[in-house]
Amino acid sequence: MIQISNLLNTLSPYSIVVYMLVLTRLTGMIVSAPFFSELHAPMMTKIWFSAIVAFIFFPLVQASKSFIIPHDMAEFIILALIEFFIGYLIGFIANLIFEGVRMSGNVLSIQTGLSMSQALDPITGVQSNELSRIYIYLATLIFLITGAYQMLFIDVFNSFAAVPMGVFPLFSENIVSSIIHLSSQIFKIAFGIALPVFSVLLITDVLLGLMSKMMPQMNIYMVAIPVKIYLGLFLIFAFLSATNVYLQGVIKGFMQAIGLLFT
Repeated sequence: MIQISNLLNTLSPYSIVVYMLVLTRLTGMIVSAPFFSELHAPMMTKIWFSAIVAFIFFPLVQASKSFIIPHDMAEFIILALIEFFIGYLIGFIANLIFEGVRMSGNVLSIQTGLSMSQALDPITGVQSNELSRIYIYLATLIFLITGAYQMLFIDVFNSFAAVPMGVFPLFSENIVSSIIHLSSQIFKIAFGIALPVFSVLLITDVLLGLMSKMMPQMNIYMVAIPVKIYLGLFLIFAFLSATNVYLQGVIKGFMQAIGLLFT
């Protein structure tokens, strides 16, 4: 009888609604978070993965004391949209790291002359260049090796304590300023990765320009294009270790910022 009573409590309308809202917030994070949103897996696999993680979170999550089960579908949709927005915001902020990394690849592809080698990226569905994909793959590996994906699930779980279900998240001035500050870090990340290579290639452009003035009979374009490509690729791989250390610090800082966002 005790087991039947526990089963009935688990399958009560209140528990089902709470579980669905937990699943919705977790789904919002997976939809926008790096690696999970770009993972080449069937949609049903992602849905079942979200459902299993939500089932683990469900017994540990508490709704707000004023939480009332919605009486109609409209109220439930509003609550679900709020939960999805909170989860999506967490994943969106984490994905800003990868947007900065992608921007650095675009900057270097223009400087090295590889911007014409555009191809359809199957992950994002848009045209991208080879250097951007190289940096994205590097950032993804660092994201997995450092365990940042685990921090995302921890941040989602902690968000239920900071913003319980049934409570509309009233964003304070500190939260809004933190989101704006993290969004502006895209440019800092991009130039932090690209600046060492970019500065050397810029000096190379100046030297090639001086060479064309001293030897006007030389076809400088036939020399500059392969020189910049080979030199750019060499510098990218030469600074790969430093880029790894830099990205680890960036990812760690972003994960800490997301954890402190709703506190």
